[in-house]
Amino acid sequence: MKAVALISGGKDSCYNMMQCIGAGHSIVALANLQPVYKDEMDSYMYQTVGHHGIDLYAEAMGLPLYRAKISGVAVDQGRNYEPTDNDEVEDLYRLLSKIKNELDIEAVACGAILSDYQRIRVENVCQRLGLVSLAYLWRRNQKELLQEMIASGVEAIIIKVAALGLDPRVHLGMTIKDIQPHILVMQEKYGLNVCGEGGEYETFTLDCPLFRKKLVIDESEMVIHTEDPVASVGYLNLKLHLEDKGNYETIKLPPTVRNSLDFVKDLSDTVFSDISDIELSETELESIEKLEKDEKIKNNEIHPLLTYSGDNVEALNSSDSEEVEGGYYYDEMHDPSEIHPISDHRTIYGNRHGWYFIGGIVGEGVDTAVATKDAMKKLINLLESENLQLPDVCSVNIYMRDMEQYAALNRVYVDTFSFPNPPTRVCVQCPLPSDVGLILDGVAYKAVNNNQDSDGILKERMTMHVQGISHWAPANIGPYSQAFKVGEVLGTCGQIALVPGCMQLTEGGARAQCSLALRHLTRVLRAAHPRAHIRSVVQSVCYVTGRGAAREARRQLERRTAGAIVQCAVVQALPRAANVEWHAWAHTDNNRFEYEETGCNVGDYKVAITRRWNYENTVAAIVCYVATGSSPSTSQVSFPDAAACGRHRAHAAAMPPRELAAVLEYALRKLLNDCQDREPCPALYVRIFYQVWGSPTPASMSACAAAVGARLNARVALTAVPVVALHNAFTFLSISGLRLQE
Repeated sequence: MKAVALISGGKDSCYNMMQCIGAGHSIVALANLQPVYKDEMDSYMYQTVGHHGIDLYAEAMGLPLYRAKISGVAVDQGRNYEPTDNDEVEDLYRLLSKIKNELDIEAVACGAILSDYQRIRVENVCQRLGLVSLAYLWRRNQKELLQEMIASGVEAIIIKVAALGLDPRVHLGMTIKDIQPHILVMQEKYGLNVCGEGGEYETFTLDCPLFRKKLVIDESEMVIHTEDPVASVGYLNLKLHLEDKGNYETIKLPPTVRNSLDFVKDLSDTVFSDISDIELSETELESIEKLEKDEKIKNNEIHPLLTYSGDNVEALNSSDSEEVEGGYYYDEMHDPSEIHPISDHRTIYGNRHGWYFIGGIVGEGVDTAVATKDAMKKLINLLESENLQLPDVCSVNIYMRDMEQYAALNRVYVDTFSFPNPPTRVCVQCPLPSDVGLILDGVAYKAVNNNQDSDGILKERMTMHVQGISHWAPANIGPYSQAFKVGEVLGTCGQIALVPGCMQLTEGGARAQCSLALRHLTRVLRAAHPRAHIRSVVQSVCYVTGRGAAREARRQLERRTAGAIVQCAVVQALPRAANVEWHAWAHTDNNRFEYEETGCNVGDYKVAITRRWNYENTVAAIVCYVATGSSPSTSQVSFPDAAACGRHRAHAAAMPPRELAAVLEYALRKLLNDCQDREPCPALYVRIFYQVWGSPTPASMSACAAAVGARLNARVALTAVPVVALHNAFTFLSISGLRLQE
């Protein structure tokens, strides 16, 4: 893309330009905002110290420079930003609008590293102008990033200091290479941001590989802005000139400037974490897994009679867990005419803590756009019935009939959720009847006075909507956020294995895609809450398009998390033709959750359930599997032959309502966990994935759920969703449930 680069003279904006070029973009112009009749000014948005030398950058790079005065101030200092008169952000809007009118630009390069305040406002301006933000330094590990800048030939000096441990009389004028050891010591001693993201220091770049000419200092004047015995504030005024670089021919980026694919070759997460990683690296995980596999094979050889019937010894010896078993597959025996009719079964139930669970919205219509409008209208009506609005919605799950009609669905969705901080979203293709365009469920939250966190602060719905392209995680350039947070509860959008820097699907099968998508999930959780990480996941859903991918997905999650429970579903298609998509619910106090695996027989059907609940019994989650044959907790994806598949289908479809109700009652009792003393009639969020060509009807599931809910004195927001298959060939129902009472 053709981009205009926001420059301040600092190291970050210069190095981000190098990253943009390394990612295949071209810088066609420079843009800068400067103070009026001042050496520098306090601004929430812009570095202004050193602005006298910015004019030289145009000649140094051979690019046009657009400049404007900062006439506004930080009027809107809130967590979110709306266009506001006399705000300094509007100065940026006017400048970029002028550039867009004169040049053919598509993107804006921004050197933000950690400031949500700056990122949100730049993205707001970009969205209004139809531009894309390129922020390749976003959330980079600052120690590694500073070293990378130095190694990549960014020659910058300290031009302002304003922090404990930095003395203007000592440190002004030092190069970042010379001051780096001192900054690292101050980071350990005082918590100083290594790249100066907290305003501890500012820099001015004299040379980098993008410059045809280098800047040379003629004179410098030190100005002490604030004299303080603890942390004085001072800056330099510079007089500069340009000198030719004798050996300069064209832009040659050093090998230390990595491209987008370089950032996904090693899936360890040290590059984007400023804290010690509590997750193991990919290499460490592979080593531990190999040791466990070798030990299991050894035990099988020594004690063959102790081998669990669900273990696949051949799979243990196989190095590729993506291999598909031989045998007969469920989806090889089907007739589209056998798909059960699906009727709207929408409900919304809330609780006194502010949570509302929305289930069973069916968008009716052959045309996808018509069906989506129908679903959006039903959603709005449900919300209004509880005095809620669309901005109260935290998450939306969409199960559509045809992924090729995604654009038509998205146009309606964009019109509906056209506001800042939209909900998270999952969108997958499922085998729906021709008169149903989509099924939708979701969760909403509205703050209530009696629901406060441990610090006495009112719990609010907060979202993280990062729209800038970076190497961190995929940008959500659209009407859905990466994550939402209410107190200690977090939910994520669906994550697929896009390479963040280029937004293209990574190469490789289920194993590679699982690893990268889970890394995205990890980074999103970390950014959404300071105490969250992948081990905070309580319940997750994994959508796969390949038969053997479910086993790989479970393996990948289990080795990274602490007792997370997972619901796997084989669907027809995922966005961007991905093989795997992850969606998760997390809680920052996951170490205070119990874990249980149990099961029973209901008639001839086998039931296996895993559940998590916290010590206070305010949050609980379950995943329950119902099967006709082998243990539903295994990952056997094929039948011995077509006859076995036929018997399974017939037996699953013939499940009596009485036994279906018994299964649901067993699962919901586990989810409720005797919580009625806390709230008389709790609301439950329940989803049933069912094998589309062999299961009870959706109508019977809905009727049984309502009857069981009434019997247990609970309100069940149910969504029944047909899928191609589940993680196990003999499993025909997969029931997930969530209860939130905090």
